Amino acid sequence: MDSGRLSQARRNDKEYGMTSALFPATLMLASAIIHAIIGLWLKKARDKFVFRAILALTTAAIIFPFIFIVPLPARAAWPYLIAGAAIHYIYQLSQIAAFERADMSLVYPIMRGTAPALAAAIAFFSLKESLSPLKITGLLMAAAALIAFGWPNKKRAVGWGAAMCFAILCGVMIATYSVVDGAGMRITREMQGQIWSYFVWFFMMDWVLIVPTVLIVRRRQLKTLIPQELKWGAIAGASSLVTYGAALIAFSLAPIGPMSAMRETSVVFGAVLAAIFLKEPFGGRRIIFAAVLASGLILMQFG
Repeated sequence: MDSGRLSQARRNDKEYGMTSALFPATLMLASAIIHAIIGLWLKKARDKFVFRAILALTTAAIIFPFIFIVPLPARAAWPYLIAGAAIHYIYQLSQIAAFERADMSLVYPIMRGTAPALAAAIAFFSLKESLSPLKITGLLMAAAALIAFGWPNKKRAVGWGAAMCFAILCGVMIATYSVVDGAGMRITREMQGQIWSYFVWFFMMDWVLIVPTVLIVRRRQLKTLIPQELKWGAIAGASSLVTYGAALIAFSLAPIGPMSAMRETSVVFGAVLAAIFLKEPFGGRRIIFAAVLASGLILMQFG
């Protein structure tokens, strides 16, 4: 091959690499925006347990017909589905507990900001994913900015300690399920040539723990609470199918650490929504952290 053709081939490879990286990044950005909106709806819910149960049941109801279309997941994928369902349950409980104790603009960035670095570390050791020095720098910048984004001005704010504990636990669960579900999707694609089996059964299993919990904890108030939360819980359920569905596909196509960080840009959208609709403070300090976050994400994508 002459030098001209070689140069053109290299340009084509580079353009293909940028295009293939852009698709999962775009999916994650869309997922982040929708996720922030769902977080706002959950924060505004009068009863967050019932809201969350309705969300999960709605998603399962929408996805149910597809169990007759896609094949069952491969046997090797089932441990990931079961582990993912348990991890998501702890995530749901810790998210509810954090939202009940503090402003969304405080706990949402903490719970989402601890996840990217943890997800990258877990993926590095368990899935042998590697990152360049620039991408590692960008990942650390993004994670630090996300955490700083929600750090309170006064550490003695009412409920701060308990809210932080639940938010950090939530972040650990986000990092863990990102790796578990990403691995499950990849195994399904490698063994069955498609990802939809895992996709469908993930959502079919997401309700099996949270709904019985709500039936036990809220059994005496369900007649009153269900009508209050039904509309927005159902809308959130349909939206959840889109937001985490996009995330699952992105996790199967690109390294989990950078994709997890891209999804956590939802904290910026969440803070803006909380400022507009919940009248929570935003401020110049968080604008600076948002700029640091954007810089970190650029390094992660192009470093």
